[in-house]
Amino acid sequence: MNQNILEFNLYGDGIHDDTDGIQALLDSGASEVVLTAPKSAYLISKTLKIHAGQTLRMAPTTCIRLADDSNCAMIENDCFSSFSENICIDGGIWDMRNTEQEPNPWHFPGKDGKTSYDRLGLRLDQFGCFTEFPAVYTGFCMRFCRIRNFTLKNVTFRNPVTYGAQFGFVENFTVRDIVFDYNSCNPKFWNMDGIHIEGGCKNGIVTNLKGACHDDLVAITADDSLYGSIENIVVDGIFAEQSHSAVRLLSHGISVKNIQIRNIFGSYYTYCIGITKYHGGPEERGVMHNISIENICAASSKGTKDVVGGKYPFIWVQSGVDIEGLRIENVFREEKTYPTPLFRLDKNANVQNLILRNITQKNLLNSPAAFIELLGDSENPILNECRDI
Repeated sequence: MNQNILEFNLYGDGIHDDTDGIQALLDSGASEVVLTAPKSAYLISKTLKIHAGQTLRMAPTTCIRLADDSNCAMIENDCFSSFSENICIDGGIWDMRNTEQEPNPWHFPGKDGKTSYDRLGLRLDQFGCFTEFPAVYTGFCMRFCRIRNFTLKNVTFRNPVTYGAQFGFVENFTVRDIVFDYNSCNPKFWNMDGIHIEGGCKNGIVTNLKGACHDDLVAITADDSLYGSIENIVVDGIFAEQSHSAVRLLSHGISVKNIQIRNIFGSYYTYCIGITKYHGGPEERGVMHNISIENICAASSKGTKDVVGGKYPFIWVQSGVDIEGLRIENVFREEKTYPTPLFRLDKNANVQNLILRNITQKNLLNSPAAFIELLGDSENPILNECRDI
């Protein structure tokens, strides 16, 4: 048996608690902590804390499970209030076991009768301008805040209560080779994002994501809960069938800029890509700059028992959003589920420098399906080789 396992008393049997042993390894000062293949799985009951200058590595098939009624994130960086550098998580099936935790804490009360909003002293419709993630149970499997040079790779997220991973103020990051294995919920198949990139994040690539989520598979949100501009993000390679959506961009006042979204495949029941405002009053406007979407080969899929499908356009710019520079090209949609528009610019949305190029819709329905609807303001849009067949 590996000396680390003997020295730090790791069981790896899925029965005895390995939290203290794994945390001792992380606290040992080692720059690389390697968890060898367990007999069954590593069981943890508290949030693991990874430190600056540290890599946690294991095989992609090594399973870490959250114990019953732990009601916490599985791992996060140890300091949210100041920047840490050079952190890497490589490998593992991170099984949050959502049916064995308290239900989605944002919408359903826990054993104390309170939701996360109650614990924070907020209303359901309030979204605080937090400077770091609140110290309450959020239902997120992983949380990362204020890191420079961060890598998350070769990870499977299995059945989180809400999000797979949430990032805030993370700079110079790579997320790659990720699998979402969301096959149970607590209590509904919604509010279950994949990679949720919050305010203050910049200079990142998110690539090769597989599996369906029951909210946005990738969310890029400048003022959802952590507030700050987001810039220079590439999303490249999403492969999902019957997922809620592929990518959402969100702003209701703070800028999202220099975003590239490309190589999206599969089927999505709410929308494929949403460029949205979502929050805020009518006086607030979403602010986006230089958004590029290309190489999409996907279609709609039926909704779930918890979320009705076909409610929004396939690629959608929501009312109240202003974009300076939007390019969409090389899109093929073969539609046989919902007659929603392939692309819609809502009324009271504004795009300067709109380019739509090589957009094709093949309608296999027995009724008309809208193609391109420009209801908002898009002065002199460029439409080349756009075909509805």
